[in-house]
Amino acid sequence: MLKNSFIILSFCFFCLSLSAQESGAPEKGKESFEELDKLDQGNNLERKQYKNISENNKDRVINAIKLLTIVTANFGDEVPDSKTALDKIKKDYQVVLRYYYRRAYIASGKAMVALEKDISTLMGKFSKNYDTKTQNLLAECADLITGQEQSQLVETSGEGSKVVVPYREIAEGQQKLRIAYGQMGLATDMSRDDRFYDAIVHYRIAKDYGIKILTDFKEAEADKKTITDKYGKDLSDNRNQIFSQTTK
Repeated sequence: MLKNSFIILSFCFFCLSLSAQESGAPEKGKESFEELDKLDQGNNLERKQYKNISENNKDRVINAIKLLTIVTANFGDEVPDSKTALDKIKKDYQVVLRYYYRRAYIASGKAMVALEKDISTLMGKFSKNYDTKTQNLLAECADLITGQEQSQLVETSGEGSKVVVPYREIAEGQQKLRIAYGQMGLATDMSRDDRFYDAIVHYRIAKDYGIKILTDFKEAEADKKTITDKYGKDLSDNRNQIFSQTTK
């Protein structure tokens, strides 16, 4: 009986010890030199290749994180789990730098490759969100222009009493809408090629034209303000700014 109790007690101590070791495991990038050496195994060619990946991709990753920080602040509520994903991306980038500055170039390069995949995945989700928002906005613009064109037809047939918008302004709106859809097309093509950063840039330009069309067709300043208030977050985002900061 005493022997069995001793065995059970020893097993419990072993489990507690194992749990303590796991909970006390060092963060990635803060491993001992012995552990780091195990993670950084490879030949000289691999070491050079992964070092180049860490160095050459750094600026692209920083710019992507900056963009994701802004779009997540503005539209993160519309993309599930985006804030959690962005926090992980930022932490993983720290790990890349830890390995790099410790000259563990293979570990750093591999971490960079994994990081860029996560960035592309999150950026792709936001690109789809931008696509939906931009499609809806430009469809609203197209309907508005069509309505104004029909008003022109009614006026010229003698059935109307007043032209709502001069034909010249309608023509300008049409031109802006063609440019907006051109930008939309570029964004779509880039999304297909997984160039989500560039796609978002073109979606923003398309939205800017769309919002301009809506405001141009309003005469009263109060009506123009209603439009800019409705799309205030988009206008801030188009300028690469966080909406909460611009409204303070």
